[in-house]
Amino acid sequence: MTVGQLQELGLFEYTLKRSRRRKTVAIKVQQQSVTVYAPVGVAKKELESWLLSKTDWINAQINKQSQMLDTRQYPLQDNRVLVFSQPVILTYGVSSRSAWQLVKNQQGDVLQLNLSGRVKHQQPMYQTLLESFLHEQLENYIEMRVHAYCLQMAETLPSSIRIHTYKRRWGSCNRRRELTFNLLLASAPQSIIDYVIVHELAHLKYLNHSAAFWQRVSEFYPDYKQATKWLKQHGASLQWVVE
Repeated sequence: MTVGQLQELGLFEYTLKRSRRRKTVAIKVQQQSVTVYAPVGVAKKELESWLLSKTDWINAQINKQSQMLDTRQYPLQDNRVLVFSQPVILTYGVSSRSAWQLVKNQQGDVLQLNLSGRVKHQQPMYQTLLESFLHEQLENYIEMRVHAYCLQMAETLPSSIRIHTYKRRWGSCNRRRELTFNLLLASAPQSIIDYVIVHELAHLKYLNHSAAFWQRVSEFYPDYKQATKWLKQHGASLQWVVE
């Protein structure tokens, strides 16, 4: 069976990219798409034979990524979003100005997203309000915990704390002692956020991932290996899609 036949059966499709500088053949599976990188001189028949030997692995990666994508949040469709791993119900209203309001009650927290009647494009504004709410919740928590951990670690406070949205990292630290955290952490358990905080605070002393760095992390967050494992396994569930 050829790769073409596999494609007809719907098992997988791929994009082939050749390069004169490449010496070996490689496969990349990202967002359920398969890309094959190959040297210019590799014959198509040889390449397809090699691909067939990798079919099980390719399909396993595609299925794994499909399951990961299914865990993402769709807050405007499901009318709920996770905040510190707890569900918050979303409701919608009209007001004199666009703003969000958090209502706490025994049945659970409710986030009211109110739009001004002058808003023409509602979905982008709902997204803006939702991200504003999550930003405030995460920033307040991180600032509180950074102060607490700096006392424990005998560490000077960072020069600044910022919140941004990243695709491939949960936090960062630079030589100017500026800490940045991923907005997606707003949906994570607070214990996981604490790990990311300790991780970045440890970088204030060791701007690397040396043994000394991990020793400092483990001193103030002993379960750091479990936290890193949790982020790898559940990180996709912290993402949200606004449609």
